[in-house]
Amino acid sequence: RGPGGPGGPPPPPPVGWGSRSSLVRSVPQVAVAHSALAAGSSSLKVAVLQDQQVPKEEAIRALTSRGFDVVWSLQEPSDAWALVTVTAPVTEEVLEKHPHCRVVAVSFTGYNQVDLEACKKRGVAVTNVPAYSTDAVAELAVGLALAVYREIPGSERTLRSGGWAHSSGGMELRDKVIGVVGLGNAGLRAAEIFSAFRPKELLGWSRREKPAFAEPPLSGKQVSLEELFKRSDVVSLHIALNAETKGIIGRELLQHLHKDAVLINVARGAVVDQSAMIDLLCQRRFRAGLDVFETEPIPQGDPILQVPQDQVVLTPHVAYKSVEALRRRIAITAENLRAFADGKPQNLVLPAS
Repeated sequence: RGPGGPGGPPPPPPVGWGSRSSLVRSVPQVAVAHSALAAGSSSLKVAVLQDQQVPKEEAIRALTSRGFDVVWSLQEPSDAWALVTVTAPVTEEVLEKHPHCRVVAVSFTGYNQVDLEACKKRGVAVTNVPAYSTDAVAELAVGLALAVYREIPGSERTLRSGGWAHSSGGMELRDKVIGVVGLGNAGLRAAEIFSAFRPKELLGWSRREKPAFAEPPLSGKQVSLEELFKRSDVVSLHIALNAETKGIIGRELLQHLHKDAVLINVARGAVVDQSAMIDLLCQRRFRAGLDVFETEPIPQGDPILQVPQDQVVLTPHVAYKSVEALRRRIAITAENLRAFADGKPQNLVLPAS
């Protein structure tokens, strides 16, 4: 989700919302970096505030290979020029512990964990890593659809309990109507993968026209959310979470799904009314494959865990989490810092003031 299109590690409580898509802006030469070098420092110091989900040595190597000194500063203050985080909050208090910071490099697509107002007040720039997990997220969306349709988890449970025949049979993706909600990078990639299964039709929803979805080879059709939920056999969610999309998939839309339909969510848990979804799943109104949830990690006793196992397949927010995607993420983070230091910033979500 992320980790974005949607898909990335679960965010902490927001301290300043940011869109999951990167806003790249042109800004003047970054004089601070050059003045630091001119003052006698051989290289700029980068403080890593959070484990990068790759081996520590690999993360350090990615940064040092771009010419930076690295301090692994998960809690300690530093005199670093840059901070690197994934989902750990960067608040006014955190910035006070690193008073020389000029740029926060978010090694993730979403950046609502960064207090943009605090950064703006201090003249600190913020970068992110868009689209690093596009393939990983799209592949898990299709994987969850297959897991539900072909009853993969249930079949394994049957075998492990000493049984053999699990059911009268699963279902195929071929000749089904596939609905993709959110036609950003991950949504379009998911549509491409679903198209390999020769669906009857590809439907899509986005707030803007997406010519790439309508053109061959996808030849999809953009429709309203209501039509998409009424007609689709599989609905795959790939929308960012923001003020406009929170709870956008509510009970009214969910009730349009037929009993053999499958809802896939690899976006964010809060884009769906989770209480309504749980209620309808328990009524066996449709099935679901879910990688994201309203509260993460899922608390013990959460109602989502009470949904019958044959109605839902659950994964612990891993759509973004492929080895390749995580390596790509730290590499782009290092490139973002190098570009900023060289006065040619990229993937900016907040320019230095």
